[in-house]
Amino acid sequence: MHEFPTLDRQSGGVSGLDPKLPTPTTGTVPQSSAARRKTLLIVAALIFIIAGASALTAHFVLRQKDSVSGNGSSATNLPDLGHSTIVPTSTSLSSETSTTAPSPTATVNPPIISRGQLIGYYGQNAVANGVAIIGGINSRTSTWSDYQHPLVYYCNTGLYNTINLAFLDIFGGGRNSFTITFAGFSESNYGGVYVYQGNGRETNPADIVRNYIALGRDIKECQAQGVKIVLSLGGDKTSPYLFIPGDGAKYAQLFYDMFLEGKGPVRPFGPGVVLDGIELDIEKNTAPSIWNPEMISLVKNLRRLSPGTLLAIVPQCFLNGESNKDLNVGDVIADTADYINYIIVQYYNNPTCSYPFGFNFNSWKTLYKGLIIVGLAGDWTSAISGGFLPPGQLQAVYDMVSQDPQFGGFSIYDVSSSNPPALSWNATNYKNPPTSEYSKTVKNVLSGHIVGSGFPPQGPAVPETLFAHRCGGTWIGADSNCTNRPCTTKAQCGVNQECFMYLQKTC
Repeated sequence: MHEFPTLDRQSGGVSGLDPKLPTPTTGTVPQSSAARRKTLLIVAALIFIIAGASALTAHFVLRQKDSVSGNGSSATNLPDLGHSTIVPTSTSLSSETSTTAPSPTATVNPPIISRGQLIGYYGQNAVANGVAIIGGINSRTSTWSDYQHPLVYYCNTGLYNTINLAFLDIFGGGRNSFTITFAGFSESNYGGVYVYQGNGRETNPADIVRNYIALGRDIKECQAQGVKIVLSLGGDKTSPYLFIPGDGAKYAQLFYDMFLEGKGPVRPFGPGVVLDGIELDIEKNTAPSIWNPEMISLVKNLRRLSPGTLLAIVPQCFLNGESNKDLNVGDVIADTADYINYIIVQYYNNPTCSYPFGFNFNSWKTLYKGLIIVGLAGDWTSAISGGFLPPGQLQAVYDMVSQDPQFGGFSIYDVSSSNPPALSWNATNYKNPPTSEYSKTVKNVLSGHIVGSGFPPQGPAVPETLFAHRCGGTWIGADSNCTNRPCTTKAQCGVNQECFMYLQKTC
C-alpha cells in the first residue's frame, strides 16, 4: 500500500580502496619485506575500519526503516530525507513551550497494525441514552448506577485492542481552543466537560482538573494492559466544530502538544499521559472548499509531528450517487490514504448501505486500499435508525469479509451499552431484557467462534423504490409493528418518534 522511501546509495557501498589511501609501489626501487608488510597491514586495517563503519550505518538505517508494529503498537517508520534528520524544534504556544512540525515536504509511513481489531467507543454513556425500543427518545429513565463505568472497567474485560475517547467536539474557527464533552459516569469525581480557552493556561475548575487526572490514571493503566487509547474529534453533525483557513496546521500542533508527545503548557489528562492516536469523526462539512484542505492539513501535520501515532478517519457507509464518496470526508480519505492507519466505516443508522439491505464493503475497498474497520452499534437503542447486527446477522457479515486482507476488524459504539450491566433490548424482549454481552460476542466472532446462523450473504443492494416509511420510537420498533402510522417526515410522527425507512414487504 505505502511507497517506502529508498536509501541514498550514490557511492554504491565500499567497492575498493579510498583514493587517498597509500598503495603498494611498483618499479625498480625494491621495498624491504618489513616495509611491504607494514604497508599491507595499514591498508588492511583501513579497509576493515571502512567496512565496519558502513555495516553499522546500514544496520541502524535498516532498523529505522523496518520498525513496524503489530496489534496497534506505535513503532515508527521514518522517512529518508537525503541523509537529513528532522528534529522537532521549540516554538511558542501562548508564551509557553511546544514542539513544531517537521518540514511539510517530508513523507512518512504510518505504523502497521494487525487485522482482527476490536475498537470500542467510550465517553458518551450510550447505556443511558434515554431511548426506548417502542417509546423512542426521552422515553427511558436510567439511574446513576446504570451509567458508564470508569475507563479501566472496560479495559479490564480484555476484549478491546483500542478504546476511543468520544468526543473532543468543539474546536476550530481560529480560536486555538477546544472542549471535550463526556456524558455522565457511575462514579463521581470522574470526567465531565473540559474547556481549553487557548491561552496556554489551565482555567478549568479544580474538580474538573481532578476528574481528568483520574481519567488519565486509568488511561495509563489501560495502556499498561496493551490497550491503545485514541482521542476522537468531532462527533455528530449537531456538535459545533468547524474549520477555517489555518486551523489544520494550528490544531495539529495544539493536539500534539496537549495529547501526544509534545510538551505543551497544559496536559488535560495529566503530565506523562500520552495518547496513542487521534481520529476524525467528522459528520458534517458545511464548506468543502475550506474544510477539506484544513482536515487534510490536520492529518498530514499530525503524522509528520508524530510518525508513530495512530490516525484514523470515520466516514458514513453511504456513498453519494454522483461522486461515489462520503460527502463529509471522502476527499480527505483520498488525499491522506498514505498517512492514516485505517478507516472506520459506520454501518449503523445508515440502513440503505447496511446489512441486509446493501452492505457495501466491496465498494469501500475501491476507495481506500488500507484496513477497513466495520463500525457497529452496541445495541438497538444506539442504532435508532437501524443497522444493529444481532448474532446471526453479525456472523453473516463476518463470513463475508473475514478472509479479505482489507478487513481490519470491528468497532462498537459504545462500550457502555455492550457490556454488563447494560441490557440487551430488542422488539420482543423490551419489557424484560437480558444482560448484554455483545462486545464479547463480537470478540468471539473475531476469534473464529460461530456466534449465530441462518442469514445469507449480502445480495444485490435493495433499490430505494422498495422502501417505505412509518413512524416509530426506533427503527426496530417501527419495522416490527405494521400498524404504525405511515410518514414522509418526522413532523407527521409523535413527539418522541422518528420517520423510519423500512422494506415494504415486511408488512
